[in-house]
Amino acid sequence: MRPALRRLCVPAIGLVLTLTAGCSSRPTYPKAHLTEALQTLLAEEHLRATVRFIDHTLAVQLEQPDALAQSGGQIGVGPAFDEATRKTLTVIHRVLLSTDAEIRFYVLLMSDPNVPGAYLTVVRYLDDVRRANVQMLDTPEMFARTIFELNFVGSNVLTLEQYVPRDIRLEEFLSWQLARRIQHQLTEELQRDGMANVGRCGGQFENGEFAFTLDVSPLTAGSLDESTIQRVFLTATNLIAKVLSSYRFENFESVRLTHPLTGRTLLLPKTRLELSR
Repeated sequence: MRPALRRLCVPAIGLVLTLTAGCSSRPTYPKAHLTEALQTLLAEEHLRATVRFIDHTLAVQLEQPDALAQSGGQIGVGPAFDEATRKTLTVIHRVLLSTDAEIRFYVLLMSDPNVPGAYLTVVRYLDDVRRANVQMLDTPEMFARTIFELNFVGSNVLTLEQYVPRDIRLEEFLSWQLARRIQHQLTEELQRDGMANVGRCGGQFENGEFAFTLDVSPLTAGSLDESTIQRVFLTATNLIAKVLSSYRFENFESVRLTHPLTGRTLLLPKTRLELSR
């Protein structure tokens, strides 16, 4: 579901979590009317949005003027972004926390008619939202568990059917989340201290295996020393073990880490990864 990426700037996005409670056991927003109810509530907030419900995934596409901004070759958020995001996520949470539909993920795809071709994506696992609502997750951890991605697709126009063609699976979500967390952690440990450059790390899940590419390169001409390479693999391994354990995710056989610059690969069977937890 990831279109072509361009060099972009993504500022932090505030969290919106709403707790919904009630005395009745009947859902406020029944599954049969979920899409219609959400569409109506968004319209009441003067939000131009469309809704798509696929199996266990809810997708919302929002077009909001001034939500994004372009300056030179970079795209970031605009002056209307915070308010539009707050209203949209509040409505989404209100509906999803009060429905009998078995929703596991939601996707928000945001665009701006003044910045054609740019799309910001937010993906969340609904169980994370529920846990944050009862303070089982703090704000930094909830932020780390949320997928934020800003993409540029040129003259192409994306629709929800194209961007979210099918139900999102937990193993896919975890591979996206882990790739971003690994990149962030390596940046904190290596780039901030002037030890190495950290680029975009990739992740995917296929045939029972998580596979991650670790884009770490030397600051100057030459090669990375052995201790730095070992640190890269160790940092990624420990983080992966921690996150998969926190989700109690066991439906995989192995984890493969690849450092493209050196061609080195580390293959970790699930039993070995469990020792790092």
